Amino acid sequence: MNEQPFTSKQLFSLKKNTLEKRIDSYYRISGDTDSTVQYLMALNIRERLGDGEFHLILKELVQHLFSQRKVTKVIKKFFFYFKHYFTSKEWKYLNLRVFPVRQYAEKAINAVRSRFSISNLFGAPEAQVE
Repeated sequence: MNEQPFTSKQLFSLKKNTLEKRIDSYYRISGDTDSTVQYLMALNIRERLGDGEFHLILKELVQHLFSQRKVTKVIKKFFFYFKHYFTSKEWKYLNLRVFPVRQYAEKAINAVRSRFSISNLFGAPEAQVE
């Protein structure tokens, strides 16, 4: 069993620069995407609790993890919490990358709904709004 390099006390009490160096170093040495995303999520929580200093901490690392690394259950679980790290164009790409089946299913459902809408089934003209 791997020993975790950070305790919860360290994640919520160490200074920003120290945490940035240690988390970046941990990821470079271990290559453990899942644990790194979980540590970043803890820092995201710390920022939301009022420590504004942690806003967009390790932005380059977050962008690398979500856009370059293999999509795992942990990435899917915490994906939506990191939306503010990306532009809207990047976010659309990542959404397709992380949830490809969901996008296909939504398009298929919308296509079926448009073909089988109530007005189309009964030949009634569309209601016009004035």
